[in-house]
Amino acid sequence: MMNRKILIAVVCMISANLFSQTYKLETVFSDKPSETYLSHWNVLESTDIHPVDTFSLWGYQRYFDDWANGAYEVEYYKGSAMETYNFLNQIIGFTEKYKEEDKVLTTISGVRVKTLKLLWIKATLVYDRENKVVCQFNQKQWTEILAKFVSYCENHKINYK
Repeated sequence: MMNRKILIAVVCMISANLFSQTYKLETVFSDKPSETYLSHWNVLESTDIHPVDTFSLWGYQRYFDDWANGAYEVEYYKGSAMETYNFLNQIIGFTEKYKEEDKVLTTISGVRVKTLKLLWIKATLVYDRENKVVCQFNQKQWTEILAKFVSYCENHKINYK
């Protein structure tokens, strides 16, 4: 009976180490007013022989005005370096093509994307996976995000094309 418990404990420890990875989120782009970020999931420890460089577009939303009690994290997009590069390029292309139109809706890499044009505001909205909240940037900002992403990948020798 005691040997069986020890065996189960050893198997649990080995499998936990076998499937665990430790990451550090490194900021590639940040927009403080909207609390939106593009981050690299930098692998610190991994049992995977060929870890994939993962990036995510995410941010904070609020249920109400109190950040301490009403804020939560939301993920808009997550993918490999190549997928993220393509995603950002497609958003810029979509934004350019429909910049003068309002409420044009499409799906890019499984994520809902929509144009917004109100008076002087021209933006592209990217929805979270549950289609409840959005992050909003104009074409200049999306281009800046892509430029910072490309620069980050080149500086860290990450293949993104």
